[in-house]
Amino acid sequence: MKKIIALLLALVMCFALCACGAKEEAAPAPAAPAAPAAPAEEAAPAEEAVEYTEITLQLSHHNAVDQPIHIAFEKWVNLVSERTNGAVTIDIYPAASLYTSGDAQDAIQMGTLDMALLDTSLMSTDVPAYALFSLPFMFDSYEAAAEVVYGEIGQTIDQMMIDNLGVKPLGWTWNGFRNMCTVDPIASVEDCKGYKLRSPGSDIYMDTFNTLGMSPNPISWSEAYTAMQSGVVDGVESGLEAFYTQGFYAMGKNICLSRHMLSIIGPAITVDKWNAMNEATQQVLVETWQECLEEQNAEVINNETGYQEKLVAEGCNITSFENRQELVDLFTPYWSENATAGDYMELLDQTLALIAG
Repeated sequence: MKKIIALLLALVMCFALCACGAKEEAAPAPAAPAAPAAPAEEAAPAEEAVEYTEITLQLSHHNAVDQPIHIAFEKWVNLVSERTNGAVTIDIYPAASLYTSGDAQDAIQMGTLDMALLDTSLMSTDVPAYALFSLPFMFDSYEAAAEVVYGEIGQTIDQMMIDNLGVKPLGWTWNGFRNMCTVDPIASVEDCKGYKLRSPGSDIYMDTFNTLGMSPNPISWSEAYTAMQSGVVDGVESGLEAFYTQGFYAMGKNICLSRHMLSIIGPAITVDKWNAMNEATQQVLVETWQECLEEQNAEVINNETGYQEKLVAEGCNITSFENRQELVDLFTPYWSENATAGDYMELLDQTLALIAG
């Protein structure tokens, strides 16, 4: 009996164990842990809007509204307004409607005018080293001039203007080589002896023509045509464009491509007004003028060729100095005297080395 009971108990235990095993197999496998969610992509920080200084500037110049420099200024003004979202306004006063050339030069130094078109040959009165840009027969090409004007030498002289006058140049541009329109042909220094020529009144012009042996007469440009017409002078000096557009060629059929001086001009601003603008605004003014400057330079060079062709078509006789070395030898002492007097002899030596090499 005991054996039967023991057997029954064993059977019961077996069934219990089987049941437990069945339950364990039926249990679902635990789910795999969910992959961590990918982090949301960080949004790029929004660019901060550039703030420009709100300012209105007055720019005075003496050229006519159809002249290349005025057209360049108009483009510049529009670019500045566009790129500063209208924050900067430049009001142009052309044709000496606000100041004459000389008065504008004085006004910008006194701070009564914001901006003016300056001429480096005239600025040499206040910054003697600027005479280096306009020394007679110094440059025989625009490429040679560019190495000086736009290089370290030019930057050094520009800094002199900033330090001594409180006026900052914004970039010089070509106004063209100056030549002669005369009644008689000129092709040598000998041809210049005693010749009556209208000249600007500044020292560097008078010195140039006196050194050539001419008889320069400092008549104002507004009276130059009448002076040549009446025989007070037998010629004028200026750019080819002026000879053609203002009719001088009708009285003097001889055009000497003397290229005796390179006229260099450009806008300048008072340091006080410059410092009143933030860096972003300053950068816009410089960059936009650089664009206009490059176009202006290319146009001036192209115009010289174009106006020479027009003068030839009108029957003009084109000459040039036959012996340039004679001119260099004649003016080398003058260069040195001018540089010594203006305390820029080192800059002159650097310039001569740069041109020669």
